[in-house]
Amino acid sequence: MKRESMKILHVIDSGGLYGAEIMLLNLVEEQIALGLTPVIASIGDKKTQEKPLEREARRRGLPLVCFRMIPGPNIPGAYRLISYAANEGFDLIHSHGYKGNILLGFIPRAIRKIPLVSTLHGYTSTRGLSKMRIYEWLDTLSHRLIDAVVLVNRGMLNHPGIKKQKGIGFHVINNGIPVRKADSTKTRKVRTGSEPLIIGSIGRFSSEKGYTFLIEAFSRLIEKGVEARLVLIGDGYERALLESCVKRHNLSQRVEFPGYRHNAKQYITEFDIYAISSLTEGLPITLLEAMEARTTVVATAVGGIPDVIENNREGFLVPPCDPAAMAESFFRLSKDPLFSRELADKAYDKLLRTYSSRQMAEEYIRVYTKCLKVTY
Repeated sequence: MKRESMKILHVIDSGGLYGAEIMLLNLVEEQIALGLTPVIASIGDKKTQEKPLEREARRRGLPLVCFRMIPGPNIPGAYRLISYAANEGFDLIHSHGYKGNILLGFIPRAIRKIPLVSTLHGYTSTRGLSKMRIYEWLDTLSHRLIDAVVLVNRGMLNHPGIKKQKGIGFHVINNGIPVRKADSTKTRKVRTGSEPLIIGSIGRFSSEKGYTFLIEAFSRLIEKGVEARLVLIGDGYERALLESCVKRHNLSQRVEFPGYRHNAKQYITEFDIYAISSLTEGLPITLLEAMEARTTVVATAVGGIPDVIENNREGFLVPPCDPAAMAESFFRLSKDPLFSRELADKAYDKLLRTYSSRQMAEEYIRVYTKCLKVTY
């Protein structure tokens, strides 16, 4: 089988246009450029209208099919997907996230016939028994029936749910974004001391993102006398909680909630600092986008983030759930704009060397090849 004939069906049940979705869109674009034939299969329940992922795929001109079905472990829905893949001559199915894994992973290979690869973009539950924790438990059970399981950073190998799965050979492929070396000619002006410090973050408003700790850190920064603004782009079930937290700290005039924004990465260049306050992560696409924008990063040392950012060299790393440490990092950067720019420039150089979507796509081809037991 030649590379040009490899046909891949990417399966995802998307709730927005965040890291996993952006990674998939970038991967599909690179696979087309490399001569593969990928198609995105976007699944959702029967009440779902056009999803943000579907809208963006159409805008980029990427191959897309939509499946609407009853949510949950849906055997007829799984067989619809498998039948479609078989009838259309796909060589491999690539699932992105626990929903696709649960839907397809429990179908035995003898019945499924088509190899199944899964990318784990990160675990989201943080504590206690929850619906998400149950989904993740089912996800881990499905791994033994999946031909190849890919983690988006090596830090995920230390996750309790991964460490318990003995005998499974996980692959590690870093997320990547399109990066053009010509971008190195771009420069960003250094913030002056008279300008307010703008801190921003983009993501789902959910507990694992730790935004309450970010708001607390921002409050501490204001108490130190720094003129600053905080911009939180996104939406989710914790929005009311976060707005209440802002009011409690008397920050309503300093914190903005623009809501969900299409192509939110374009706003990163407006930030002086990009903040990641997550309690758990895979390898955030927004981290790579901040590095590309030469926006200085302050992030919690969770998941794959410490593999990307070296503390005090390419950004600042702080412990999760530690608003005092995060506030101190903000304060130091506010007082030393030149050092902040130096950190951002080094992060950009590292991005060029290590985290391109082309390199990511090439590594996935190697995984696909092993599953198909062919040699190019």
